[in-house]
Amino acid sequence: MFVLIRALAAIVGFLRPQITPVKTTIAPTAAEMAGAMPTQANIVGSVTDLKNNAAPVFGNFNLGIYAGVTNTLLAKDIVGGIIRRNSAQSNADLTDTATNIVNAIPGAVVGQTFPVWIGNLGLGTMTLTGGTGVTMVGTATIQPTSVGLFLGQVTGSAAVSITRAFTFPSGTVL
Repeated sequence: MFVLIRALAAIVGFLRPQITPVKTTIAPTAAEMAGAMPTQANIVGSVTDLKNNAAPVFGNFNLGIYAGVTNTLLAKDIVGGIIRRNSAQSNADLTDTATNIVNAIPGAVVGQTFPVWIGNLGLGTMTLTGGTGVTMVGTATIQPTSVGLFLGQVTGSAAVSITRAFTFPSGTVL
């Protein structure tokens, strides 16, 4: 019995697949075609491109605070994502220029989007108007004591669209 087990172990050991050393006789391009891992140059290039064109990540929000009747909302506050507006009467605000907004986004690319929350804590209606190169899409008014969510999008090197998604507490979608 012992001899049978040893013989069986020898046969299994002989048939067991072994790890073979890397063959260095194949040219690198042929090795890639044969299923070997590709060269890392393309991966390094892709990672470098991502780094150079990196979009801002969530967590870099900042708060812009405005009061009075008429203001120009600065690009850094629009891209920062949170604007608090307070006025004792209705007001009309203008966005910064599209060029300034695009320049405030690190590595901005066409098609990139960013959220903008605007809280109207005042007693009057707030109306938002687009600056040079900024296209306002939908209704751009926020009622008193309401918050509006807008979606900004880079549409060109000097062009931005800002679309109103909805407001709280009314929940209006436009």
